[in-house]
Amino acid sequence: FPCLLAVMQMGLSKHDLIDVIALGAINSPMFALKGPAMAKGNYPTAFPLKHQQKDLRLAIAEADAAAQPLAVIAAANDLYVRARKLGHGDADFSAVLKAVQQQP
Repeated sequence: FPCLLAVMQMGLSKHDLIDVIALGAINSPMFALKGPAMAKGNYPTAFPLKHQQKDLRLAIAEADAAAQPLAVIAAANDLYVRARKLGHGDADFSAVLKAVQQQP
């Protein structure tokens, strides 16, 4: 969902982006559920961010045991850790957008 941030920085409509994605091949039930709420800055909890981060951490540990690098998952985990530090651990996992917004 970093595309939401790019759209905001360009002065475009977040809701237009949601509509365009909904019409394309990258649309998914999860995006349909989370995208509009994220565009409004709402993160109603369906799956807590702290549990998503735990799952990422477990995946990284298993991959490490198999000597399999997971660079993208490790980067995602860093964002989830940052979101927890910002106090969003009990919010929905989509609140990771708050950590993305805080990146330099």
